[in-house]
Amino acid sequence: MSAPETVDICECWARDGLQSWPTVVPTEGKVAVLRAAIDAGINEVDATSLVPPRYAPQFADSHDVLAALADTGVKARVLAPNLKGVRRAVELRAELGGFIDTVGFPISASEPHNLANVKRTHAEHLTAIADMVRCAHDGGLRVIVAVATAYGCPLIGAVDEGVVFDIAARLVELGADRLMLSDTTGLADPVRAGAYHSRARAEFPGVELVAHFHDTRGSGIANAWAAVLAGATCIDASLGGIGGEPSTVEQNHAGETGNIATEDTVVLLERAGIRTGIDPGLLIEVGRTAARVLDAPTRSQVQHTGHGLTPQGAQR
Repeated sequence: MSAPETVDICECWARDGLQSWPTVVPTEGKVAVLRAAIDAGINEVDATSLVPPRYAPQFADSHDVLAALADTGVKARVLAPNLKGVRRAVELRAELGGFIDTVGFPISASEPHNLANVKRTHAEHLTAIADMVRCAHDGGLRVIVAVATAYGCPLIGAVDEGVVFDIAARLVELGADRLMLSDTTGLADPVRAGAYHSRARAEFPGVELVAHFHDTRGSGIANAWAAVLAGATCIDASLGGIGGEPSTVEQNHAGETGNIATEDTVVLLERAGIRTGIDPGLLIEVGRTAARVLDAPTRSQVQHTGHGLTPQGAQR
């Protein structure tokens, strides 16, 4: 497998990063970080979640955050847990503009995890997703669907590969434009990450593959690298490595398990000669801004070591 020339990065700090954060981050802080990330070269953001505020107060400012990005030229992705959320995404796109590009929703390969997360069996959830995809497409939105717990589940342990790909095939049949085989709880390894994405590329050639790995056990970036070599064209990452599965589902050390750090991911790719369109030096400064907004230490390694890149970029 050879490395691609370019890879896209989706900055997930504002949504997947903050979904388990213990305090509500002020809207102006979120917007400052996102706009700085866009100025550094980020061209897609996982901006917010369209969940009722009573369930997720962190995202009560969804409209304001999206409105503040409307003039940036960025592509915005939003999470919608149900048909009502998708309809809200369509309304926001009509109101604020086509920069709201993608709506996403997860379904766990582990049915017990799916029940804990969205209170639905696989059959119930796939029926609902069919309506959600149809509504999104009718409203001009692309659809990204994550097969969560694809590499293992904290509730039941091992998850059968056949179940993962049966669900993925059904999602593609329903019209998913983009697909994640998500390592929700950091149980993947590079061998399986590469094999799963190779299989997905072969079985679903018209669907964009997005690498989404949490760094719970320190292998997140290695797994993302393997996925890119196998055909993923976009990587999800979060400034400072914050985020992770909510404690209500994860059931371990408060659930704050961490996404892969955007700063480290971009530096790895650029050092390998894979272009991201992002300025590593500026991105490191954005990571420092994000840490100040949260008043919390960063998990990014390059925040402490520097990026080590020449002005020309790659060092092999």
